[in-house]
Amino acid sequence: MQLLQFLAAVFASLVVVWATDNGLQKIVTWDNGSLIVNGERVIIMSGEFHYQRLPVPELWLDVFQKFKANGMNTISIYFFWSYHSASKGKYDFTTPGKDIQRLFDAAKEAGLYVIARPGPYCNAETNGGGFALWTSDGSGGKYRTSDATYQQVWSEWIAKIGAIIAKNQITNGGPVILAQVENELQETRYDANDTLVLYMEQLKTAFKESGVVVPLTHNEKGFRSKSWSTDYNNVGGAIDVYGLDSYPGGMSCTNLDSGFNMPKTYYQWFHEVSPTQPEYLPEFEGGWFQPWNGYFYDQCMAEQSPEFADVFYKGLVAQRASLINLYMAFGGTNWGHSAAPVVYTSYDYAAPLRETREMRDKLKQYKLLTLFTRVSKGLHNTDMESNGTQNAVDSSAVWTWVLKDRNSDGRFYLAEHNSTNSKAVSDFALTARTSAGDVIIPSLQLAGRQSRWIVTDYAIGNETLLYSSAEVLTYGIFDHPVIVFYVREGQTGEFAFSTQSNITFEAFDTASDIRGISAGNFTSTKYTKFIYTQTKGSTAVRFSNGILAYLLDIPTAWTFFAPSTTPDPNVRPEQQVFVIGPYLVRSASIDGDTVSIIGDNANSISIEVYAGAAKTISWNGFELATETTPYGALIARIAGTEERKISLPALAEFKAADSLPEIAPAYDDSRWVIANKTSTLSPVKPLTLPVLFSSDYKFYTGAKIYRGYFSGSGVVGLNLTVQGGLAAGWSAWLNGKAIGYHPGNASLTLTTTAISFGNATLKEKGNVITVVTDYNGHDQTSTGPAGAENPRGILGAQLLGSANNSSSLLFDHWKIQGNAGGEKNIDSVRGPMNEGGLYGERLGWHLPGFDTSDWEMANPGTEGITGTGIRWFTTTFDLDVDEDLDVPLGIEVGAAGGTVARVLLYVNGYQYGKYLPHIGPQTRFPIPPGIVNMKGKNTLSVVIWSQTEAGAKLSTLRLFEYGKYQSGFRFSKIDGKSLQPGWEDRSGYA
Repeated sequence: MQLLQFLAAVFASLVVVWATDNGLQKIVTWDNGSLIVNGERVIIMSGEFHYQRLPVPELWLDVFQKFKANGMNTISIYFFWSYHSASKGKYDFTTPGKDIQRLFDAAKEAGLYVIARPGPYCNAETNGGGFALWTSDGSGGKYRTSDATYQQVWSEWIAKIGAIIAKNQITNGGPVILAQVENELQETRYDANDTLVLYMEQLKTAFKESGVVVPLTHNEKGFRSKSWSTDYNNVGGAIDVYGLDSYPGGMSCTNLDSGFNMPKTYYQWFHEVSPTQPEYLPEFEGGWFQPWNGYFYDQCMAEQSPEFADVFYKGLVAQRASLINLYMAFGGTNWGHSAAPVVYTSYDYAAPLRETREMRDKLKQYKLLTLFTRVSKGLHNTDMESNGTQNAVDSSAVWTWVLKDRNSDGRFYLAEHNSTNSKAVSDFALTARTSAGDVIIPSLQLAGRQSRWIVTDYAIGNETLLYSSAEVLTYGIFDHPVIVFYVREGQTGEFAFSTQSNITFEAFDTASDIRGISAGNFTSTKYTKFIYTQTKGSTAVRFSNGILAYLLDIPTAWTFFAPSTTPDPNVRPEQQVFVIGPYLVRSASIDGDTVSIIGDNANSISIEVYAGAAKTISWNGFELATETTPYGALIARIAGTEERKISLPALAEFKAADSLPEIAPAYDDSRWVIANKTSTLSPVKPLTLPVLFSSDYKFYTGAKIYRGYFSGSGVVGLNLTVQGGLAAGWSAWLNGKAIGYHPGNASLTLTTTAISFGNATLKEKGNVITVVTDYNGHDQTSTGPAGAENPRGILGAQLLGSANNSSSLLFDHWKIQGNAGGEKNIDSVRGPMNEGGLYGERLGWHLPGFDTSDWEMANPGTEGITGTGIRWFTTTFDLDVDEDLDVPLGIEVGAAGGTVARVLLYVNGYQYGKYLPHIGPQTRFPIPPGIVNMKGKNTLSVVIWSQTEAGAKLSTLRLFEYGKYQSGFRFSKIDGKSLQPGWEDRSGYA
């Protein structure tokens, strides 16, 4: 063993010598096999996480522990400029949800590397693509070019965020190993003077000046261009490690048979574009977003299928990908007004980890690959030996990839259907090349959308698998090696050790049919092969060569965990404990004879632990009655939550008030902003003057309210153009009388309507039009003509005269009101995108502690609102959930068919739901702990904006639980008080 360790150390030093570095440090290097961190190769298995979409910092560790438990060693993180900078020159990195030092600390505590992606542009279906919204008035210059104005504004952001990233680089003891420059910026001209090339050079310089020394990366936007690789037409702007984003699934929420076509061209693409670099996919399909009027994520079963993980994620590794990031691994919530118009409140994304922080089967299936790649060092540096239809197999229905370890005889075969969307059952045999000669492995099967690893000459400690068609999940080195196989129930597994002597075995399950057969021929090494049909559950088998094997079916494999005993993300086989049974294992440690497991569980089950010499299991701090099996594992029973009852209160006892007094002609708007600009920096020009773009008056997010004054009784109508993003609507009143509205359309970002004044009474002077415009975010740069600089609010308002009065009719003046304080960010904890400009929002009615004692009793379900208008409902409710339980909660709403309304849900001051009953699709809104107080008082506001005279009310309004888990996580440590500042007087913003 000492000799092996010495040789490994020598090889590691040679790797460092041969690898490429960026000239700034040598801790993170690379070649075309893999990334090399601290001299050791590592396959990066990463998940995308956006802290802005989960603004409870204590829960970041919860998510990270779930990532780590499922085998990931890295997280990739976007840093949204928009979230941290409410106005020019102002940055917030200290309030709880924006304290990114806590984010890095949590990643390090969980044992995860970090890939930092600070933009300045991110896309990500977030508001404005992540650009600071104060640039949306045109003051940001020409986005994503070398324009000097644009450079001036983004440089400050990169300097600020870059300094924090730099502090947390692995070179300084932190978790950051890579930093991404920009996002999906396509290089279309290979010209050193092209504005995009100059822009990338500016960014690279800015990153370095901020102290970032780890390798820089970028992400190609699909197979659309070939950008920023040092290996391909490098005229400038190239980064260290090229990456390719890919979302190939093409699945449907309504047709489970559609899509599911895995491209077989990744290897060729990287071989052409970045042959000296490891194959990196900065964004690979972890799911897909859903639009307004689309489907809700729970309906999209194809995206959630574990078959997708089994075929697509394995297929990437088989094409030599060694850095894979799932976008998204956890989607979270577009709370407040943080969404771009292309998505609604939920950003669940059908991700492996649900918006509720619950693990989907797709995540459990991903774990079977991540744990395999973690310990399979021969897979970390391979050559593509062969690939193709009927390659090494006897069936034309099967495609096989063959990778060869560059440092041994080891090979990795991946068999998949030639057409990956096939649901056929295909039986086949594979001829595997081994150190003992070719071996024919019969009785292999692909049952529909399935892929299977077959390994040869696979080292497990001092022993070697000659071959195995039973898929290796992982192996560990304890007092002897322990290997874990998995096979679908009813399918055949076969394996052999390279040991020449006869090997005997003992199976500890009478249901198993495992048998040993002598194999080999006169010209090859004799060996014993072991064949079995996988039964339900788990079988332990002890071999005379000292190996212990677990034979698992897929559902049991999903409950297998290998928590590491080291904080290093690059875990070695000897730095693990094996656990079978629970819903989740967060961590494990060994102290003397006790192995301590921290985890979560839903159902009472038996837990099995393999931890070497340990004798007793401790579960979440409680010592269990533990037995030892004949093969050295420990077993005990752990309790579930079947008998733990959660009492959720009915949502009742609401108080209500009018939230649209602004429609009254006499309403006092003397403190409102006068909208009188006659020019704008926006690249989009107004249809009429004055300029009424909300960003020009420093109101960026949420609803805006306009009051336009005009004189004369000869006006017959108004031509109104409003732009609030997809599905956004508006309503208008004249002298207190409703005159028109648009309900919003999921396909239209702006609407133009000719409104008749036929049902209104005009005055010679002092007529007032009140327009309330909704807001669904600023556009990403893919939306023309100007992306995030596409204006919001009123684009044009032209009074219309009668046939006898066709001269140009002008407004006397306009006033505008938006979120309280505009860009002052008066609620810095919840941040600049939480609120809009509705009357109740401006006065802080959504905040805990606001006094509703003088409001009337009314219920959003039984009374609602009569006619057009906006009515605000507030109540409080108490929860008393035990501190050792994780109970994801949500609010469900509904309305009768035909209801045209816009509904906001505020929980303890956070806008955590936007419901459009006439557009959809979302009716269920998860609320995480920390936003909702699991012990104590909560404030709920329901805001109903009725757009028709039919009025609006809710047919459903209730709290519900998604699940219930006994947990060792410290949910009681969530600091709700710091996250939920209470009401202060805001009367100055009326």
